[in-house]
Order: sequence, then C-alpha cells, then structure tokens
Amino acid sequence: MKSLKLLAIVATLVLTSCGTQKKSVLYLQDAVADLPENITNQYELKIKPSDILGITVNSRYVELAEPFNLAMTSYQGVGTGRAGGSQIQGQVVDDEGYISMPVLGKIKAAGLTRTELAANIEQKLISEGHIKDAVVNIQFLNFKINVLGEVSSPGEYTISSDRVTLFDALSMAGDITDFGLKDRITVIREENGQRTIAYLDATTKNVFDSPYYYLQQNDIIIVDPTETKLANQSVNQKSRNTLSTITSILSMAITVTSLVLTLTKL
Repeated sequence: MKSLKLLAIVATLVLTSCGTQKKSVLYLQDAVADLPENITNQYELKIKPSDILGITVNSRYVELAEPFNLAMTSYQGVGTGRAGGSQIQGQVVDDEGYISMPVLGKIKAAGLTRTELAANIEQKLISEGHIKDAVVNIQFLNFKINVLGEVSSPGEYTISSDRVTLFDALSMAGDITDFGLKDRITVIREENGQRTIAYLDATTKNVFDSPYYYLQQNDIIIVDPTETKLANQSVNQKSRNTLSTITSILSMAITVTSLVLTLTKL
C-alpha cells in the first residue's frame, strides 16, 4: 500500500513538472490549427517626432525632381544590423512634427503613415506646379528596437520594414532561452510624451490582439527570467559572497600570522 502511495506521489510530481515545462516552452498553446481567424488588429506605423525619414521625389524628368532630393551620404553600418553603403540624407521630424523639404518648406509629418505623407507631398508638388507626374517614396532610416533579458542575442536591432511584430523581435534576438518567461514579456513604449509598460503573454493567441503586438520606434522588449534562473542566481551570489568573505578572513589571518612571526623574531 505504501509503495502505491509513493508511486502516486511520484507520478503527480512528474505530471506537474511536464505541465509546467509545457507552459514555459510552448508559444500560442490555445491556437487551433487550420482554423482561419480574422485579423482585427490592423496596424500601420505612424511617423513620430525625432524620426529620420528618407524621402525621394521621382519624375520622368530627372532634372525636375533633383531640387527636391537631398544628396546621398555614406554610412558604415556598424552596430546597425545593416551593411555599409550609401543612402539618401534623412529629413528629421522636429518636436512639433514637421519636416523641412527643399523648395516646399515645412510639411506636417507626425501622426501620418509613410503612404499618407507621400500622398501629401505628391499633391503639393502637383498643385504648386512643380512636377505633374511626381512619385514620392518614403522610408524610415532610424527605426530600431531593443531586445533585452533572457534571449539568445540581446541588443539593439535596426528595422528595415515599418511593420514588425513581437515574434519578429524575438526571432531577430535568437528566441527566448530555456530560462525565459514566455507568459510575461515586457514592452516599454514612449509616445506623445508618455512612457507606458505592457506585459504580453506569448503562450496564448490573445497576444495578437494587444496594441503592443506590433512594435513601434524605440520600443524596448524585456524577457524576464524564470524563478529557477532567479533562484540559481541567488544561490550563486550567496556562494560568491561566502567565498569572498572566507578569502578575506584567510588573507587577514595570513597577514596577522606573518606579523606575529616577524615580531617574534625580533
């Protein structure tokens, strides 16, 4: 009878351990395969103050477009995730949300998408009689995010697209380690003079509905460690402190002994 009770306890512990491991390892545990769902969280990145925009004006007649384009500049690409090369000089969005374009002057940019701003510039070029067939292309030049904590490759990542998700960020950082929490991922965002902190659960499909699922400029993603990792760190820290204390005591004892021996010889 005792053996059966012991076996039951062991089985319970094993099943509990497996359940805990599943919860900490698997993404989207409640998702159903081959069941289409409507994407309700449609997102387009908005331009913000301090963004740097690469704006290119094109026309069949190159000489007409040239006055509206800034010169190309070279860059090294060190620490940016990009190879070195050249790109158009950027237009910096000022604190009031405006850019200053050659000839056209100040244009409102903050709060608009790339497509909306491009359409406004095209309309301005046409309505003011500068270029009848104007085509404007805009790209973000300083869109970056930071991924920290329990990921394989924490660091700053430059984004070439203006549509990046939480899973994109985790993928770029080499995924969450075995000691990272998937059900409590922190996203820190600064917007309109305010800083907000959100916690996302990547183990459930509800993560797709979060306004923080699609990342914005300068977002910070932090993956917290599991309790096991924290416990190990605590034990290691205590061990280091104990070792340091013992070393200090031994060093002091050796010093005192050496001093006593020296005085004895005198």
